Amino acid sequence: MNLVKSVLTTLILTSLGLAVGACREMPSNQVSSNTTQMPQQTVSTEDAQFVKKLIELQSKNPKQDAQAAIARGERYFLCNAGRSRTVPGLKAEVYASAQGQCPTRCLDGVTDALYGENHAKYLSAALEYSAQWNQVMINACY
Repeated sequence: MNLVKSVLTTLILTSLGLAVGACREMPSNQVSSNTTQMPQQTVSTEDAQFVKKLIELQSKNPKQDAQAAIARGERYFLCNAGRSRTVPGLKAEVYASAQGQCPTRCLDGVTDALYGENHAKYLSAALEYSAQWNQVMINACY
């Protein structure tokens, strides 16, 4: 009888130990909530850098900047965010015929990922800047 009682006690204690161990290993809602907040904090940090970039970009003159680049012998188009085969400010057929003479570059921060509201504002300003730049640059790339 003592043997049966010992075996049952051991089984019960082992089962309880496993159950308690399993509870410790399973993440709680609080832990998973923190892991979803962590990327949002990263996104907010990345988005914040575009406040300064937007101010800097808005202080520039794309037409004068493109003319200065041409004078330095630099000839390139500025890209659009995304994976487009065109550039802002030019018709697709015009860009297609000139892209062999001038490569395409992107302004810093122009990506197809969106980091937040400040980044969206920056991308909008970058699109307008790039369109004006490309309209000047096309004359040097034809």
